[in-house]
Amino acid sequence: MSVAGRKRSARASQVRGRTLALSVLTLATPAWAEVPDYTLELQARTNLLGNASGAYNVAPGNLLAGSLQIPLTDDGQIAFRLAITPEGRQAVWWGKDGAGQRIYVLPDLGEDARISDPSLNSQGSLAFAVTGASSAGQNGIYRLNVASPDQVRVERVPIGASNWSSLQLNEAEVLGFRASYGGGGQSYVVAGQSSPTSGWVHTLVSDNIADSSSPYSFLYSPRLNDQEQIAGVGDLATASAEYFQELRIFSAFVEPRLVAQTRGLDVNSPVYRFASVQPALNNQGQVAFLGTARDASGRNVTTLWFWDGTDLRVIAQDGQGEIRQLEFFPPDINDSGLVVFRAFDAANLRAVWVSDGQALKRVVSEHDIVTSDLGPARIDQETPSNPVFAGSPSINARGDVALAAGLAPPDNDQEEWGTAVFVARASFPQTDGGVDGGPGEDPDAGPGTDPDGGTDGGPGEDPDAGPGADPDAGPGEDLDAGPGTDPDAGPGGDPDAGTGVDPDAGPGADAGPGQEPEPDGGPSQDAGTSPPPPPDGGCGCQSSSPSALLPWMLAGLMRVVMGRRRKDA
Repeated sequence: MSVAGRKRSARASQVRGRTLALSVLTLATPAWAEVPDYTLELQARTNLLGNASGAYNVAPGNLLAGSLQIPLTDDGQIAFRLAITPEGRQAVWWGKDGAGQRIYVLPDLGEDARISDPSLNSQGSLAFAVTGASSAGQNGIYRLNVASPDQVRVERVPIGASNWSSLQLNEAEVLGFRASYGGGGQSYVVAGQSSPTSGWVHTLVSDNIADSSSPYSFLYSPRLNDQEQIAGVGDLATASAEYFQELRIFSAFVEPRLVAQTRGLDVNSPVYRFASVQPALNNQGQVAFLGTARDASGRNVTTLWFWDGTDLRVIAQDGQGEIRQLEFFPPDINDSGLVVFRAFDAANLRAVWVSDGQALKRVVSEHDIVTSDLGPARIDQETPSNPVFAGSPSINARGDVALAAGLAPPDNDQEEWGTAVFVARASFPQTDGGVDGGPGEDPDAGPGTDPDGGTDGGPGEDPDAGPGADPDAGPGEDLDAGPGTDPDAGPGGDPDAGTGVDPDAGPGADAGPGQEPEPDGGPSQDAGTSPPPPPDGGCGCQSSSPSALLPWMLAGLMRVVMGRRRKDA
């Protein structure tokens, strides 16, 4: 066998070993019978310079994007980008357990330089894409660790790539993203490190501009899991009265797996069109995704579907139960099958929801009274038509949810307290053994803290937003604006347009953040402090029943298996 062949074989063996280990641990995880309850914990509150209400864990004048995705690790770390800063250059904030601060400010790379939403793993590794730099050589994927944020590595892979959208970093330190090329075309790519000085790259699939043999005319924003799989939607033909799209899971080591097709390809499919926002993918290969169905009268009905690996079922749908209308932001899913998403309720109030496919529960709603650094606060906006939540919620293995929302005093929605970033801590009912019955009960979680809210709006558009994209599109969007109107629906569209727009609506509906923040303000609470130390492993020791040791015994077995495979390789 050639050296390259041996390397590929060794790489495949390592991935199979890791996949087996993840699968064993997943199977050993109990299936929780109900959706958790939630208590909000404030992480940060941004505000405009000069606002008397000030800010929390960040200096005033540092503002969120109007639409964003906040990664949340299993141990509670979060990170988000600051689209506007007093320095005039974008920045990254990192924190955990209600503490944190800015840890990285983009150098002066030119007035058009911008960063994507960061991705984060439990080792404290961060990755984000930089584009628009004055020198093309300064664009690329920037990687750092929160323990030493001044040590930055820049990668430009694959060869010829000029943009890296929907960038994600998994627990195995592997990157997944959609690459765009200067000469046109797009690809789904995974990339990792073989050593501190060398790496590997796999192009999983491309459109027919980048690869003339590809059946896809366009690739939408994808989602990566910890097993180096990517889920994404592709156009197979130009839309007419029907759409010709399919959602597949791609991998470097097995054939792509079909999840669902539109009815233009399969007359028995319930899917009329896929939303042009990311699907959600967990480590069991389960998928949640937004799209539209057609009712008997031919009307489009926005639907959130869940695919368990075999069957497709509806989690939520416009006009069904408590849901009046789904919002077009990417859902997220954890390995227990809990799905988090945004939707209007029957009273036309925005809310963040979690569902296990059967039960449905609100995490937080517009007008809720929550705890903040300023005392009781209300999730609200000074203008009722303005979206009160910003961007897409995310969920971790415990069932905790990260989200951003506008805050105001409980009795005065005309006074703006800025935008708050929360982690909603999950708690499950106790089991017969007296132990908290699910991944999410935080024994030390105090009263909920949900500080500040308003969607940080602000001058300019999000660099990743499609033209005119409303990051918080609500009712009134045309559910069937017709083919060719979505900027991410075909060639020529923004490679990473903003979230929040109806999949059948006009511009601005693809996986990434939508619009820039609206400015907040107040006295500084972020100056001169050093970053919180990265989380240590800790023992977490406590007595357990013998059956509770099974996952760790199996994990040890997998470690031995993987070690032998590496030795053989």
